[in-house]
Amino acid sequence: MKKSIKPRPLILVISNIANEAAATLVDMFPPGAAALITASNFYQSFKGGIGVNGFSASQLEVNGRRVTAGEITGVVSTITNFFPQEFYYIRPADRDYVCAEMNAFFTYFLTELDCKKLNPPSMRSFSGLSLYKTEWIRKAQDLHVPVWPLHLKNGRHEAVENIHAGGTCRYTIIAGKVVGEQPPPAIQNYLHVLQEAFCMPYLQCYFIESSDNTYYLADILSVPDITSPLKREAIVHFFSKNSLYDSFMGPDGRRTYEHGTLRA
Repeated sequence: MKKSIKPRPLILVISNIANEAAATLVDMFPPGAAALITASNFYQSFKGGIGVNGFSASQLEVNGRRVTAGEITGVVSTITNFFPQEFYYIRPADRDYVCAEMNAFFTYFLTELDCKKLNPPSMRSFSGLSLYKTEWIRKAQDLHVPVWPLHLKNGRHEAVENIHAGGTCRYTIIAGKVVGEQPPPAIQNYLHVLQEAFCMPYLQCYFIESSDNTYYLADILSVPDITSPLKREAIVHFFSKNSLYDSFMGPDGRRTYEHGTLRA
């Protein structure tokens, strides 16, 4: 009896040409195991047709390698969507339309892929949650995670720049494991609760500590920070065997919504 040949891994890293760390991440995988996809090189790096009724068998060419959609083994999305200016090879008058079509197509494509996804897409974003602040605040409060007071001005969170700039503690969790410095037990618990509830393998959370030593959730992101070598290493490790992934994700890489429906 002939032994079945195990297919070579192919992990798609979705990014843009301005993000130099994306190419570095691709190079950290074994040769040929990952491919960088951007809007600027899309016409060269991604070719083929997608069959709605036979999606997994759809024939593609990714960076010169012929594969089916079913042979793609992983996805990392470092951007929320493509932008018109990235399609420099399209006539300026047509770029907005082409970009809108590409965003719609790629959202469908990433959603249908049956593989490991670091940050599964939503209707609004290639890279996970893309929730309005009022949406994740409500969810966090339901989970009994203390939330930093929200101050809106013209529909924007007034202090969001200050939150990201400093005065806070930031932690990243990937499939149940905190990357880097370990947080206090309270934050560790909040991170696990939030990750399980949002069914998102990658989460980056910002917390503010009050004078009474209470930690408040100030922001939550699912777009991966790949500028950090430590986080890049953790992402590469994520695509090795990891049973924790399947504990809160569906078998096809989609969010299971086990912990209540979340419309992202």
